[in-house]
Amino acid sequence: MQQQNGFRAAIENGDVVFGARSSTFSPAVIEIYGELGIDFVWLDFEHMGPSPWDSTVFEELTRAAEIGGTELFVRLPSGDPSLVRKVLDAGVRNIFVPRVDTAEEVRSAVKATRFEYDGDAGERGMASGRSRTWGLGGEDYIATEDEEVCLGAMIEKTSAVENLDEILSVPDLGFVFIGPSDLSVQLGHPGDKTHPDVTETITEIREAAHDAGIPTGVIASDPDAIETAVEDGHQIIRIGGDLSSVTSVIGERLDAVEQFR
Repeated sequence: MQQQNGFRAAIENGDVVFGARSSTFSPAVIEIYGELGIDFVWLDFEHMGPSPWDSTVFEELTRAAEIGGTELFVRLPSGDPSLVRKVLDAGVRNIFVPRVDTAEEVRSAVKATRFEYDGDAGERGMASGRSRTWGLGGEDYIATEDEEVCLGAMIEKTSAVENLDEILSVPDLGFVFIGPSDLSVQLGHPGDKTHPDVTETITEIREAAHDAGIPTGVIASDPDAIETAVEDGHQIIRIGGDLSSVTSVIGERLDAVEQFR
C-alpha cells in the first residue's frame, strides 16, 4: 500500500488540489478519475452510500485510488473517534467531519488520528487493517501514519462560526471545508447560497482560516467559479461529480439528437 499522502503534501505546500465526487462509490470511476489527473475523490458517507463502519467497503475503493494515482477524500457521518480510527485503519488517509460545533469536538476527532498528539499520547490504536497489514510495521508505521493522515472539519453551522477561532487553533487540524448549503439553512435562508448573510459568513470563515494558516475548501462547478475560488485562496476545490457529469453530457447529446427521435 502506498504510504505517502499527496493530498496532504500539496495543501501543506500551498498548492491547489482539484477533486470530483463519486456518488456511485464505484472503484472504476475512482480509477478513471485518477487517470484523468483528479487529485482527490469525494466520497460522502454522511448522506449516502454504504456504512463506513464496514471496513470491507474501503478495500476496493482504496485499491482503485492507489492504482489510479489519486486520494480518497471521505466525509464521515460524525467525528466519533471509533469511526475515525476504523476508517483510517482501512487505508483512508483524508477524512473530514461534518456539522461540527466546538473546538473540543474537533480536537477529539483529530486526536483519534494520531499516535502522538500535542506533546502527549494520541488516541490512535495499533491495528491490523489495510493501512498496516499492507503497509509499514512497528515504529515506521506509527511515525508515517502521524505524518500522512489528514483530518478536516466542515464549517456549516452558526455554532461553528461562533467558535471558529477556537476550532482553527486545534493542533494538527488539516483544513476546513465551507458548507454554504447548510449555512444558508442555519442563517434562515434555506437554499439561498448567494444571500448576503451567507456570502458574508463565507468570507468571514475564509479570512479567519487563512489568517490562522489553515487551508480552506469549497465546491465550484464552472470555470469562472473555479477561477474565483483559486483567486480567493481556496486550496481544496471540488469541481464536479460522476452523476452530474453524466446528466450534463448525455443530456446535451440527447437534446442534440431529439430531431431524429
